[in-house]
Amino acid sequence: MKKGSRGSVSQLNSKTSLYCGFTILKLPRKKPYNRQRYQITHTGHYYGIDFALSEACRTIDRIMSKKRFVAF
Repeated sequence: MKKGSRGSVSQLNSKTSLYCGFTILKLPRKKPYNRQRYQITHTGHYYGIDFALSEACRTIDRIMSKKRFVAF
């Protein structure tokens, strides 16, 4: 179980995780990315794709702190 700044990531199965009420879905690798991708959703709303689980948790932390999608 991985930890983010707001809690831990609960893995439901090999493709689905929960973090702070958000669903993080592990997507299949496809061209042109050929990298692992993680889709973020919450109550049917789409919040984007990140290329690492830790990035997805950081995105959720920014959404929760109302900083939204500030690029670093």
